Amino acid sequence: MLICSHPIFERTRVIENNQQLYIEKENTLKLFETRVVSPKETFPLHAIHDVSYRKSSDMYGMLYLHTHKGVRAYMVKEDPDPWMKKLKACLLRN
Repeated sequence: MLICSHPIFERTRVIENNQQLYIEKENTLKLFETRVVSPKETFPLHAIHDVSYRKSSDMYGMLYLHTHKGVRAYMVKEDPDPWMKKLKACLLRN
């Protein structure tokens, strides 16, 4: 069952007609009772060690998911604190 989700973004730089453009794609980081699902990977809760956040500009911040496969970074626009608190509560239960 889905507990909550948080929007994440991926920016890709492209060159078109000698102009540099950035294409932004929105996706979702989903927290379920037993796992976290990103667009490219799924992590069972037992494989997640911690989660952290750092604001990197006026518009973006980075959400870091610390897993047994290493740290995964997700670009966010909104403060992910509510999502992080729910994840930490789930980690304490497991």
